[in-house]
Amino acid sequence: MKNWKLGTAACALALSAAMTVSAEAQVLMAHDKDFWRDGMDVMAEAGNFEHTGYVTEQYRAFLQSSMSANNPPDIFTWWTGNALADIVASGQVADVGELWDERIAAGEFSEGTRDLFSVDGVTYGIPMLLARWVVFYNMEMFEEHGLSEPTTWDELEQAAETLHAAGITPFHATVQDGWRGFIWFSEIMIRQNVEAYHGLHDGSVPYDGPEVQAVFDQWLEWYEAGYFSDPRSNEEVEEFARGEAAMYLMGEWATGTLLENGMTIGEDLGVFIMPNANPSQAPGVIVEGAPILISQEAWENPEARRVYEFWASTDGANVWAEAQSLYTGNLSATAPNAIIQEISSDIEAGGHTAITRWWEAVPSDLQGDIVAELSSFMLDPTPETAAEAMANMQAFNADYWADQ
Repeated sequence: MKNWKLGTAACALALSAAMTVSAEAQVLMAHDKDFWRDGMDVMAEAGNFEHTGYVTEQYRAFLQSSMSANNPPDIFTWWTGNALADIVASGQVADVGELWDERIAAGEFSEGTRDLFSVDGVTYGIPMLLARWVVFYNMEMFEEHGLSEPTTWDELEQAAETLHAAGITPFHATVQDGWRGFIWFSEIMIRQNVEAYHGLHDGSVPYDGPEVQAVFDQWLEWYEAGYFSDPRSNEEVEEFARGEAAMYLMGEWATGTLLENGMTIGEDLGVFIMPNANPSQAPGVIVEGAPILISQEAWENPEARRVYEFWASTDGANVWAEAQSLYTGNLSATAPNAIIQEISSDIEAGGHTAITRWWEAVPSDLQGDIVAELSSFMLDPTPETAAEAMANMQAFNADYWADQ
């Protein structure tokens, strides 16, 4: 079971943030999505609830403190994968399978989507977000240089070389906010060897083995060719929107921010799913599911349950899509934008399998240390830093699995 105890300072910080919530709130939703505050305000008004947002590490402290005190918020966000299993082990999260049965029977969600929010066959969350990780690209740059959306790995590399020869940075990638280091690592790995990618997350594949070496070899080759942007930027989305690179690997949730920064879908903003480097593999796409959980006590509260069901409803999905341009996976809702509609169509046509994002798939105790190593490589991409990162990641990995 996850140890939810915190130090005094962390608890004080978390509880002081929590006290900013109105004491009169009937239903409280806590979340780590304060960067979507405007959209959350719209949802709160439509669903008649209060919400408080936190930055990620403060939010972890708040939730862990609340769980330790047996006083979780009514409704709250978390992560899928190992992180979800950890918080479920506290015994304070409600089984919401009954709600999923209703929504699937109504044709609003698929069984495959439900699996992302389940632990050992029991469903504990509904989606606040269902985002596929895709490559946004500058359509004007591609058109100017006679390029089309790459459908093979060779075409992707040819596009990168053509753009670079024209003085355009092919790939935009940074270490902004400290968590982005895993993005290109995991994407390259699933394109080369998806089975090895899954093996990273159960300890069967080491971080210093040949499968990971192949990822760093490809990554380093592209860095040495000058294909990547400066990783030190703190304006990643804004720079891509300004035309400082041609391709940007990110979750679909970035669409709204790109539009806010002046891009227009179908004019200068297009999207494609990265093709496989290994053509013998079935096509796949990384999927990020952001769950909303409800405490066992709140599940028995009709007002809290009404709010929770609003998030799972088609009406709620449409409000969220309009307010924040985000997709929840609700099949009856209107697609938030043409990017999401196109990716949904491409997945259906291509038969892509859903691959859990690295952040959710890796044991939560390893997230920070391994991301730090990947980020260090991005800041100084050399064979030596690659070897150092691999060795350090495997040391963390081995220590973790030795205790399991």
